[in-house]
Amino acid sequence: MSAPFPVLTLTGDAGARGRAHGEACRALIARHVALWRETSATPDHDWRTIAMKLLAGTGFAAAAQRWTPDAWSELQGIAAGANQTFADVLLLNLTDEQWWITNARHAEACTSFACRAADGAVWSGQNLDITKWMDGLQVVLRYPLKDGGSAVAGTLAGTLAMTGINSHGVSICCNTLLQLPPTRRGLPCLFVIRGVLECRSRDQAMTFLRDVTHASGLHYLIADPLGWVGVECDAEGIRQVESAPDRYGHTNHPKLAPESASATSRDRLLAINAALDQGRAIAALSERPLCRDGTSAADPIGFTIFSGIWRNEAGATPRFCAGPPLPKRYHEVPQLA
Repeated sequence: MSAPFPVLTLTGDAGARGRAHGEACRALIARHVALWRETSATPDHDWRTIAMKLLAGTGFAAAAQRWTPDAWSELQGIAAGANQTFADVLLLNLTDEQWWITNARHAEACTSFACRAADGAVWSGQNLDITKWMDGLQVVLRYPLKDGGSAVAGTLAGTLAMTGINSHGVSICCNTLLQLPPTRRGLPCLFVIRGVLECRSRDQAMTFLRDVTHASGLHYLIADPLGWVGVECDAEGIRQVESAPDRYGHTNHPKLAPESASATSRDRLLAINAALDQGRAIAALSERPLCRDGTSAADPIGFTIFSGIWRNEAGATPRFCAGPPLPKRYHEVPQLA
């Protein structure tokens, strides 16, 4: 059965991949730009003012060109293929950065987990929670890596990647941590994700995370066939989070500062930890409070845009669900042959 979201197979160099993405999703990207403008506006500022805050006086472009030049070229290709200005497409790729630059500190996104099965295999995944207006913009990208491998990433039309796994079994999940210090000089989150997905191992990914300056406070869960590591990153550097040998969960507050947790972040962490203890983390992604549909009075903002799960192994085939997940709504997306 075909997936109920576009699966884009992108080939060629970075620019060609971007142009193919832009052309295939031209209507969706136009809708994404229009919705971004509509939802970004506030009673005090129109979308142009918000755009100026995000682009003027920041070092995001320089950071992306320094640390992830292929991703930057791909973004230029997306804009060209979609017949959009580069500035508009870049704005779509500054999701986490927009939250702190515009002081929208109510935003909380995502629950991630990793665990070791009885046969020793590593599994990981996440619910990617953002806001409901993005529902319907989901796409999955399949694309080649520089080393000859490939990656599969869940994201939104016109954006680089929000979660995924490569053919080496290296995956990345992310959780917003708005409690941590950001910097306008750093590498935006979606570019970090693309950088990690170019790595052949967890150790190589950790080297990349140490080398870059991080624009936003985020937790990254990096897993490979041998295990996983949780890392909290911000403008001041990175810190590894302690993990039990067989399970790990994270939501939207630093593990070293549990007092900073909101009610929803605390409740989701308790829920994913309980599910991991019971050996049912994957099933729990389809249940409240981990599955978020924007209708809960206690959690009116959170909405699960994507859910992704995978076994961390060479040639891994991830399963994705667009929108609040149900077990029968996941679809497999194989790596490039």
